[in-house]
Amino acid sequence: MSHFAQYIKSLAIFSEDKQQEIRWLFDSLINSLAIAERNAQAQRHASAGTSLRHAKNLMRFLDRSFQDLPDSQLVGHLNDFFGMLERSMDQSMQLPLEEDLQEIRLLVCDLQKGWESLLMPTTSSPSQTVAHRSDLSAELLA
Repeated sequence: MSHFAQYIKSLAIFSEDKQQEIRWLFDSLINSLAIAERNAQAQRHASAGTSLRHAKNLMRFLDRSFQDLPDSQLVGHLNDFFGMLERSMDQSMQLPLEEDLQEIRLLVCDLQKGWESLLMPTTSSPSQTVAHRSDLSAELLA
């Protein structure tokens, strides 16, 4: 078995164990960020801050879920990404700006799409699940 095939297999095994948890965490995190964004847009800064604190907790759980990935380099990159998001959220809690929250939400959506596409077999066509996930983010803002 090639190194690439073995790598994909190890990711699939990891994903089977945590797929439902990770999907729920992504969806909940994106939802909390969308609520914070709406609250910031409506100038409800205290409510936006509460939603951001909730999002930050969900993000930490998501980060912990990825710690057992079989690729230490990928874990390191994810740690850096989540650290950047945490700093951005901390700044946004002081003065929630709609644009900043939207950017954070879109970054998380992109990470979710990347995660799901990483787990798709390379020979199959894209699944409807990924398209559904990007539609979910648009629906939350409606």
